[in-house]
Amino acid sequence: MILKRSIIGVALAGSIGALGQGGFIVHFDDLQDGRSGRSVSVREVPSGFLVFCSQFSQQFPTKSHIYVRRIDPQGVHEGEHEFIVGLDRGFDIGYIDAVASNASGLVTAVVDEGRDFASRKRLYRFDQFGDTLETRLIMTFPVEDSISQAIRQVRPVSIGYAFCGFYDLPQQRSKAMLGVMDPMGDTLWVKRYGTPIEAPVALGVAEYTDGGFLLTGYGTPPGNFNMSFLIRTDASGNEIWRRNYGNNASVGGAVRIAADGGIITWSEYRDPTWPNWYWQQMMLTKWNATGNVVWQKRSHYNNYVNTYDFEILPDGSMIATGTALLEAVLAKFSPTGDSLWSRSFTPTHGGSYLYDVQPTSDGGFVATGETFKYDPIDTQFQTNQIIWVVKTDSLGCVVPGCQNVGVHEYALDLNEHLSVWPNPVNDRINLTFTPP
Repeated sequence: MILKRSIIGVALAGSIGALGQGGFIVHFDDLQDGRSGRSVSVREVPSGFLVFCSQFSQQFPTKSHIYVRRIDPQGVHEGEHEFIVGLDRGFDIGYIDAVASNASGLVTAVVDEGRDFASRKRLYRFDQFGDTLETRLIMTFPVEDSISQAIRQVRPVSIGYAFCGFYDLPQQRSKAMLGVMDPMGDTLWVKRYGTPIEAPVALGVAEYTDGGFLLTGYGTPPGNFNMSFLIRTDASGNEIWRRNYGNNASVGGAVRIAADGGIITWSEYRDPTWPNWYWQQMMLTKWNATGNVVWQKRSHYNNYVNTYDFEILPDGSMIATGTALLEAVLAKFSPTGDSLWSRSFTPTHGGSYLYDVQPTSDGGFVATGETFKYDPIDTQFQTNQIIWVVKTDSLGCVVPGCQNVGVHEYALDLNEHLSVWPNPVNDRINLTFTPP
């Protein structure tokens, strides 16, 4: 039995989904204890998953700290680390798919320590349990220079790590930023891109086949509300070409390299002639090495459409996250960008977002982000953002078989009316549902 917009086979608040049902939805509402947070990355480790979060601190309610939480393969919470306990400063850890993992199991993040002119950008390395192995200063500027900057993503590259974000000088608009570090975390170079009238912000970076880099994000060129950009550079960060695309789309951007050397971007599209300003489409574009479009596919035309992360799978297909009508979307596409399936998730009464998606060793997928609850109303957003994790099978189903019955939504709205026991379950599960 599967009930549309119910929680059959998914997690109760702060607990786990029933074992043997192909996946789980778990959220950290109880662990957050009324403090807003968001998760930007999830990584599979031998013991389960590490979830990388930014959340308001219990000790300093107006300051966000970094939390690394560990859950087992069934979504049971096993531990957490807060960085840095006792420090009255705000910390941030990027935006979309914000950590880099390597073959040895180490996970690297670039953390914004502070959200003021005295902020520091520091590299953190974590082991498979979320413990910090080391930190290393990347950049900081004297307070009197009034320079602000942020790192949005870091990814492993052949010579170490590449990171991207933005850089602001006093009385000027932002520029996109790209930097490269060696394997030890020492900065090799940092370059900035864009003109003062564009205010570009880089959200995604990838290494190209020739050792150069691809940088994507958004800006505000004249006549456009937001427009995506794609920049190709050489190995030293010198710009080779740049393309603007997406028309009046909003914030989004990710870039990956296909097996044949093609460049694929995951972004948004809005035709300026459309009557409703907030309606957009998700868009996959494949580019060749000279910046020409090979193919372009658009989907999910709806209100409040956004795109976030995507990954290219071994067979060339793609798994992606986004939002449509404020519902989190997990979608799979063929190697040529055609839609294979799409699932939506609505765990609360507010908007829901999945910022990172990763393939898992069992052939399924795991994604993480944030979901909103608007009751009670919090105009400062310090209590209503809930961190959540979604684990699905290879067809995007939390409950196996969802593709056969037309049920694509999973919600946690009815948790007070449903009892599941035992939890965890072995070979039998009991359900008690009292309709509201």
